[in-house]
This record gives sequence, C-alpha cells and structure tokens, in this order.
Amino acid sequence: DYLAIAFDLHAPTFRHKLFDAYKGTRKGMPEELRQQVPYIKDLVKLMNIKTMELEGFEADDLLGTMAKRGQANNLEVTLLSGDRDLLQIADKHIKIRIPKTQHGKTTVEDYYPEDVIAKYNVNPDEFINLKALMGDTSDNIPGVPKVGAKTAEDLIVRFHTLDGVYASIDEVSKPAIKQSLLDNKDLAYLCLKLATIEINAPLNLSFDDIKYDIKYTKEAYDIVKYLNLKSFFKVFEDNLNNQVEIVEETVP
Repeated sequence: DYLAIAFDLHAPTFRHKLFDAYKGTRKGMPEELRQQVPYIKDLVKLMNIKTMELEGFEADDLLGTMAKRGQANNLEVTLLSGDRDLLQIADKHIKIRIPKTQHGKTTVEDYYPEDVIAKYNVNPDEFINLKALMGDTSDNIPGVPKVGAKTAEDLIVRFHTLDGVYASIDEVSKPAIKQSLLDNKDLAYLCLKLATIEINAPLNLSFDDIKYDIKYTKEAYDIVKYLNLKSFFKVFEDNLNNQVEIVEETVP
C-alpha cells in the first residue's frame, strides 16, 4: 500500500555531534558504488517511488520513524535493509528483512521480536543495550573496554538494560569487568545514544505522500536498458505493453 526508500546524506548527523569519531574508521563509499547512486535516485523518481532524506539523520532513523508511525496507524510494516542495527525496531507489526548474498545467491532473513531473541538471546530493546556495551567496529562505537560480545550478552541476558547493569553492579562477579563498567559509565551511556535509532525524526512526510503507485515509464526503462539490468527487462516490457494496449483500447 505504501513504499519509500531512505538515503543517507553526506552531511554530519546528530551522532557525529555527540561523538566526533563516529564512523571515523569506516572507509568512504567505493567509487564504483558512488557512481551508481545518481542512477538509482533517477530511476526511482521516474518510477514514482518516494525517497526520504533528512539532514542530521541517517537513513535508519527515517526508516525507524516511518515504521513506528505505520505501526501506530495499524499498518503491517516491512523494513528491508542490510543493516542489522534495524533489528532494534522489530515489533509485533514490524518485520525486518535482511538480505544476504553468498555464492551468488541472495536469501532474505525475516525478523520479528521472537526471531531476534532466537538469534541473539536478547529482545529488540535489549539489542541496543548489547551493542552499547560491546561496541560496534563498523560504526566506530567503542563500547566498554574489556567487555566483549560474550560478556555483553551475559550481562544483558541477566540485567536486560544498561540501567539494570549499573543498578546491579555489585552482582558483576569479575573484578576487572566491574571496574571497567564503573570507570566507563559515561562512555557506556554515550554508546547507547549512538546505537539507538531515532524513531521520532522530524520527517515531514505523510502516508498519503508514499502511496504505492509504481510507474513503469519508458524513461525509467531507458535507464534500465542503459545499465543492462537484464533481470528487470521483462517486468518493464510487460507493463509498458499493457499500458500501450490500454491506450489503444480507449481510442475511438
């Protein structure tokens, strides 16, 4: 019923303002990928697909915001992304679909909250706290020193949240881990902010704006042919032929 695609902007986000080194270790977009982005944007525009961009926010924040708005409006929501950060958005009516390609074959993993628990032993809310403790090298979120993935999982399974960990700090048995948690409490909460997807981004977009109404235009097909995207040829040709037949039938 509705469809939109979110893009990151080059401008810094609110996370960069909180932490200068956010994503600081990440290499820039490969040039061969950068060259493709304008074609993607032109193609989806010609196909009448709405795009979402907002300075100061990441694409994940826009996806999270629209997903929660959709859920609040009794919609069944699907988010499609290769970014597992979005697992924190999984909810009863929000399905996260994560494609992965191995040996030239793409499969899609679907996650509702119960699937997140089955995979990671934590629920979607706890997933953010897990990342805050152990960090994320891809986003350069440092996490708490000496707290690796296994220790972070053990802590969150026991205490559920960062607040729960610090409320029960005396129950942390390993002295080195306990001391590191105490010494780096501010860092832990900073990491939590960095890891949390914003679900109330000031996005000026209504569901009327993103009604599903894909257009298989000749101009879009020209781009598809130019890029030799053969897997799309038939769907464009079939839809373009149908459009021609409809026009011919209405001509006296």
